[in-house]
Amino acid sequence: MTEATQAAYLSPDARKILEEATHYDGTPPVSDQALLAVTQGRRRLFEEPDAIGIIGEGELDLVVRPTERGKGIGRALLRTLLGSDEASTELRAWAHGENPAATALLRSAGFDPVRELLRLALGPATLDQAIGAARRLPEGFEVRAYSPGAEGHADQADDWVRVNAAAFASHPEQGQMSRADFDALTREPWFAADDLRLAYATSGERQGELAGFTWVKTVQEGNTTETELYVLGVDPTFAGIGLGAALLGETLRQMATHRPNRITLYVDGDNTNAVALYARAGFMVEQRSMQYLRAATRPR
Repeated sequence: MTEATQAAYLSPDARKILEEATHYDGTPPVSDQALLAVTQGRRRLFEEPDAIGIIGEGELDLVVRPTERGKGIGRALLRTLLGSDEASTELRAWAHGENPAATALLRSAGFDPVRELLRLALGPATLDQAIGAARRLPEGFEVRAYSPGAEGHADQADDWVRVNAAAFASHPEQGQMSRADFDALTREPWFAADDLRLAYATSGERQGELAGFTWVKTVQEGNTTETELYVLGVDPTFAGIGLGAALLGETLRQMATHRPNRITLYVDGDNTNAVALYARAGFMVEQRSMQYLRAATRPR
């Protein structure tokens, strides 16, 4: 086994396992935040020939190559992860989609279900209809594309970090995004500046302040173009004026420029307001995933 405690990057073999699992399961097995934490040395990476494990910051990820599942590889790697120094803290782990094997493995290791994540999808044929029914931007606001390299782009980045933290203050992953995390995401192959849309106030006492944003992630695989609503957030002090619904419309219009074959987003199952907003636009539940929690163990 190769172990990288301060990994500067994921090895080609590790990325291949992730690609194969994504293709087989229909969903990425590890979040962007977890991969960023590995590349920044904040989480510990374990590599096997047919599996990878990531642990740190209270989270655990385990991925087994699809062709090698059912052979005890995952169970053996989980024992290794739970025997590491990082395992003494409270740990959270995901079972993506309908995955009885992953569920049974986590339950056998003392993990209990605590959080549901929904993947919603919108049929591309209904995109124009959803755009036509979208709410207009409230008066006194203007949407601009993120402009890296332009004068003031650093302010845009800092604005995004601040508003994201406020909008997702209670979210265990998204709300913890730092400026370094933001900068790293803008260097990802899928990033396009036009797909990050920033809504600024243009009048009143708060003129010039970032009020909300929407970020589209576009990935091309073969003949399929998938546009994902990566994240949409509104500063809570601008809540209640329909800005979130208007930004969803902005999202859909930006998605349409990519002529997508798939349109998706992820949302917590208990975020009833967001789920209802997306349902009104025509999004339907495509997949349910469950997060599991294991209580902290005594330090050794």
